[in-house]
Amino acid sequence: MNAKESARNLSPYKKTKKGGDSRGTGVHGPHDYKAHHSALDPLFEGEIDYLIRMIRMREIYAIELMLDPVGLTLSAWYPLAVLHVEDGMSQRELGNRLNLKDAAIGKAIDALESEKIIVRKKDPQDRRKALVCLTTKGKKIAYKVAKQRQEFQSVFVDGFSQTEKTLFGKLLERSYGNLEKFLASFE
Repeated sequence: MNAKESARNLSPYKKTKKGGDSRGTGVHGPHDYKAHHSALDPLFEGEIDYLIRMIRMREIYAIELMLDPVGLTLSAWYPLAVLHVEDGMSQRELGNRLNLKDAAIGKAIDALESEKIIVRKKDPQDRRKALVCLTTKGKKIAYKVAKQRQEFQSVFVDGFSQTEKTLFGKLLERSYGNLEKFLASFE
């Protein structure tokens, strides 16, 4: 079963009064990430910031759907992706890799630890540091998430030629660089 089929087979969750859902997902606030309509507003046709926003909102929803069968939420997606490739790094290094503040990565690590997906181990080179390591259960889940990420990434470029896929990636990277320069102008 691929990521799209997995997402389709899930039943909807009850909304809570706080704006989340019965799973207690990290997706709260004014945005309707779970909107079932997929039409883009014609008012914003071709406007890049709007398209990026809408793609990100749908991406968040899709990730939540893919992680739900293993009882995880969005905050686990990227930490598991990193640890799947490089298991056993400090919490701070993991946070830096994901551009997350200490409190945010700490909360994500605490949630993964409570589910017995990761453990904190003393660093043999520096006893003051703890390393974040996948458990056996965590390695299985991280492998599954890695497969889901690979399938999900192919959804973004479905119907693209190999040349278009490469160009799309390069254009996104260039756009990111442009945004970095723009932000630097405010510093």
